[in-house]
Amino acid sequence: MTLLSTTEDHRAAGLPVGQDNGYAFDLYARYRRDPLAVPADWRLWFEALDAPGPAEGAPAAVLVERLVDSYRRDGHLGAALDPLGLSPRHETGRLARDRAAVEALPGPIGWRLGGAAGQGRGRDLVALLDRIYRGPAALEAEAVEDEAARAWIETRFEALALAEPGPQDRARAHRAIGRADTFEQFVRLKFPTKKRFGSEGAEGMMLLMQELLRQGARAGLDEVVMGGMHRGRLALLATVLGKDPARLLAEIKGRDLTRGGPDFTGDVPYHLGHVAEVEIEGRRLALSIAPHPSHLMVVAAVATGMARARREGAPAAAAQAGPGALCLLLHTDAAFAGQGITAELAQMGRLDGYDVGGTIHLVVNNQIGFTTLPSEGRSARYCTDVAKMVGAPVIHVNGDDAGALMAAAALAADWRARFGRDIFIDLVCYRRNGHNELDEPRFTQPATWAAIDARPGLRAATQAALAAADPPGAAAVEAELAAFRDTLVAAYDVIDSLLPNDDAPFQPGWDAVAAAGPAEILAPVDTGVDAARLVRLGAAAGLIAPAASPHPKVRQFYAARAQSLERGEGVGFATAEALAFASLLDEGASVRLSGQDSVRGTFTQRHLRLHDTEGPASRLPLAALARDGARFEIHNSPLSEYAVLGFEYGHSLVDPGTLTLWEAQFGDFLNGAQIVVDQYVVSAEAKWGLRSGLVILLPHGLEGQGPDHSSCRPERLLQACVGANAIVANPSTPANLFHLLRRQIRAPWRKPLFVVAPKSLLRARAAVSRLDEMGPGTGFRPLIYDGPEAPERLVLCSGKIAYELAAARAEAGLAARVGILRVEQLYPLDRGAVTAALARAGAQVAARLATGPLVWCQEEPRNQGAFAHVRAVLAAPGPAGSAPIASLGYAGRPALPVAAGGSIDRHVAEQDTLVRSALGL
Repeated sequence: MTLLSTTEDHRAAGLPVGQDNGYAFDLYARYRRDPLAVPADWRLWFEALDAPGPAEGAPAAVLVERLVDSYRRDGHLGAALDPLGLSPRHETGRLARDRAAVEALPGPIGWRLGGAAGQGRGRDLVALLDRIYRGPAALEAEAVEDEAARAWIETRFEALALAEPGPQDRARAHRAIGRADTFEQFVRLKFPTKKRFGSEGAEGMMLLMQELLRQGARAGLDEVVMGGMHRGRLALLATVLGKDPARLLAEIKGRDLTRGGPDFTGDVPYHLGHVAEVEIEGRRLALSIAPHPSHLMVVAAVATGMARARREGAPAAAAQAGPGALCLLLHTDAAFAGQGITAELAQMGRLDGYDVGGTIHLVVNNQIGFTTLPSEGRSARYCTDVAKMVGAPVIHVNGDDAGALMAAAALAADWRARFGRDIFIDLVCYRRNGHNELDEPRFTQPATWAAIDARPGLRAATQAALAAADPPGAAAVEAELAAFRDTLVAAYDVIDSLLPNDDAPFQPGWDAVAAAGPAEILAPVDTGVDAARLVRLGAAAGLIAPAASPHPKVRQFYAARAQSLERGEGVGFATAEALAFASLLDEGASVRLSGQDSVRGTFTQRHLRLHDTEGPASRLPLAALARDGARFEIHNSPLSEYAVLGFEYGHSLVDPGTLTLWEAQFGDFLNGAQIVVDQYVVSAEAKWGLRSGLVILLPHGLEGQGPDHSSCRPERLLQACVGANAIVANPSTPANLFHLLRRQIRAPWRKPLFVVAPKSLLRARAAVSRLDEMGPGTGFRPLIYDGPEAPERLVLCSGKIAYELAAARAEAGLAARVGILRVEQLYPLDRGAVTAALARAGAQVAARLATGPLVWCQEEPRNQGAFAHVRAVLAAPGPAGSAPIASLGYAGRPALPVAAGGSIDRHVAEQDTLVRSALGL
């Protein structure tokens, strides 16, 4: 801050005598952001001060402060950020006015920048501010609402901008840039026809990454969890993240060095994840970069969820991580500006349920996306403007200025360590090649690539700077780079002789988790719990403190739950779910559930957090049941599916002993996160060997409420299931939901689980269970038969339609003639068990297995639901002696382009028709 004297300057400025300059400038800063935030008399004076001409009688110190403030606000517009020099640089009228006023001051002036005092003529201050704010780096911090934090980062930025790199700094810079250039030249020579999305033009990314890791190690971090992108990925692995060069080059060539079975597909080398432990300045730092698909931004959510789980100190990851884990995300400009998940993830950054202690976002700004220019791809000035929405600072930096890059890394690391908040680095660079090495960018941007072709690489600049500062040091680094190339040559010579070998496990702590195919998933798992223990846990989970004052209806809800447990019968779905959570917590397994309105429950069914009606207090009774370091977390999420599901999937990757659940408000909301499902949940094990036990709860059921919120589209889930990559279940009883959730932890394997979750069944009187159905020796039942031993007709179904079928059967007096077989687990569907159940149902049915019209009943339209899936499974050749079912009848709605109709009358009539058809009425 500029200094005012205690009396004369205040009188000259019209300010109250006795107020110190810090107070005055604090008010001025508030006024610049919100004129109504300061007292009226001050506002009138500040309005005069900000008039087009200098305020009458304004002292030199106030003019200096106004100039500094203008540079801090607008200096980034004129910064020399574009290495190609093609982007226009701007200056606001405000800054020009304030500069002219200071340059016209007659005598010497004083100032304080970067925490240090200085003095000189007005033009000296202008030159200094130009060097800081209109040089190769710029700061946008106006959106930071915390004035102390904003003042800190402005001061720190100024200090770093004024500092000169020393010989050791220049050596580190040249080493990082030189290694990247050496690698890219080598790969270009050896694999000229391969796509590699090289770092040429963005080599500064390697220096930034090196410095961020160095700063993190010096700050005492234990681990860095990263999400990346294609651009520069291979060079980053080779030069910063410590991947074995022989394996990396073999993967670039196309060799399959995995031990995957027939269901393992692998992926291209610039998608693969990596883990390593590197030593930086004497400290060991664990690094992990998550595998990513071509949908670039989705990995950001996944990596953030992983970082959250690491920071929580998951027991299985304790040796690898701890509270010092850093989330570091790499993006490209077009994806970062164009994808909506960017805003979703930014909004989550400081929410209690998703905070990771601040994320450093590094945006590699190629100034183009494939062939699309920034003017075609965004309306915002900067690709990082989403940061302003959440009040985060942005550092813009010229990718061809090594000193500015190192200062940017230091500032970002310092901010995150000090404030625990997100910060964004806009690395302005260019692509020397096209979108990939086989693309020709000169078709669409000839002028840009003419400038690129004429520009030497960054390596020449860092070499010259080091040679000028430290000739022996420059020679030493060049020798290191020559040795690095020799290492690449030696690695290339052995790639054809490499044997399949597993990398270091991306998921430490998962060694004891068994691989599983359909047979292993279909094998019974004992998930029962002693009834007395369930009663005890249920009582603790429903404990209301004497001083608490919950809503009367919530108190009644807890009382009804307690009564059902005391009776040992009438246990509903919400109670069964709470008992599953409670029993796992009591066994030392952590539980995390998030989703829109999940704490109370979309259908007012959970009430896991008790809120006082007479104050802000609330409590989470289930949390008190956690033992042996376990945690219970439940969070209402933002109104987001894409980012939140990606986050929870990432969280589920860290510890197989934690039950992680995400609940959609309604099942069809899953379509807002379909990219996460396609790119990770159902495919990550096949592509990258990633295993997850994530539970995805999808409320489902046609109830006459219109096309939306009726169906979780189970047909889409089932279409994506193959090779035991996931489980799709539709539990129709509370006991089966209890066992299903516990099986996710108690089974020796882990698989993502899609639960077609109940809506109306949450309160249906018939949809209840007894405690002994959850007792010792019990487990999840993939099939439930309801009917006589020898039915004349057999109806197959899944979910809530079974209760409507049973009610109609009883009303029609058909209980002794019609059997109902509920398919509770749709995938993997045990065809042998189904046919065996059909055979046990009676000789009449068994005789018709090959030709008879057995009936599948569903409330979903014919082109939706599980009908096509079940029909295909039953029609496939079965085990020896098991004849295929050639025909499966259908009772349900006709094919529709929507999930359900919009009229309750129509719904009731259709439901009655399909139920009667299924029963043969």
